[in-house]
Amino acid sequence: YEWHGVAMGADATILFNGIEQRTARSGIDAAVAEIDRLEDALSLFRDGSELRRLNRDKVLPSPGGDIRRALALALDVAGRSGGLFDPSVQALWEAHVDWFAAAPDAGLPPEEIVAKARAAVDWRRIRIEPDMIQAGEDQRLTLNGLGQGYVTDRVVDLLYSRGLRHILVDLGEQRAIGPRRSGAPWLVARANAAPFALTGGALATSEGSGCVLGAGGTAHHLFDPRSGRSAVHWKTISVHHRSAAVADALSTALYAASAGEIEALLPRFAGTAIWATGRDGIERRWISPPVDGTVG
Repeated sequence: YEWHGVAMGADATILFNGIEQRTARSGIDAAVAEIDRLEDALSLFRDGSELRRLNRDKVLPSPGGDIRRALALALDVAGRSGGLFDPSVQALWEAHVDWFAAAPDAGLPPEEIVAKARAAVDWRRIRIEPDMIQAGEDQRLTLNGLGQGYVTDRVVDLLYSRGLRHILVDLGEQRAIGPRRSGAPWLVARANAAPFALTGGALATSEGSGCVLGAGGTAHHLFDPRSGRSAVHWKTISVHHRSAAVADALSTALYAASAGEIEALLPRFAGTAIWATGRDGIERRWISPPVDGTVG
């Protein structure tokens, strides 16, 4: 049985294997309600979400548990990655979108525009207090770098708690609840390469060409917070981790990292496997054992 819909602004699919359709439908109803609830907290696309209110008011009193947990994870990955992941990069996105909206055929935004946006990018200025979340007066936050993974994890936890097994949840990132009932893996397709064979844990992939900016694709949405420009090292980065949220955040962060930086950061993220395809088309792989769940 298959379900297709939309979650966090992306196409979403949940695949059930070896489960009666009525049981699958009940699980889907619960999953759809959970996705809707989480978008009220984390979505940049939904008016009135907690994240939208935080960006508007710069302070969110009495935040819900999910935005607290998602943002706390974002700040943890930001710290461990040396700022390669930063939930305050929304200012860079807005500066680039505004620039190309005014002049789609123009080159890259000039340095003064990028420098002004970069001044708002600093994860260390975000505060999570017992009774509120606060951002800098000039900051706009985004959880797009891990939000799909966070929602994926919550949906997996929900379905697992209902006794469901042999499921692949794909809400932009993929996480398997075991293999297919026969023991065969779930195959996750990728361009110009053999598919990933997933029997547990989560996969997340970042690719600059997935969202280009400017008429000629002059820039893309995966920014290096250090330069304020689109990252240039890789064509694609795929990360496997037991948590879809962590895999999602790491695929975003490491897209801005050089090969040497990835090697240096890997010991900080146990249980991670990384596949990185360079601009030359050559794929490099790193593994930080133990990996929870298997992938081929």
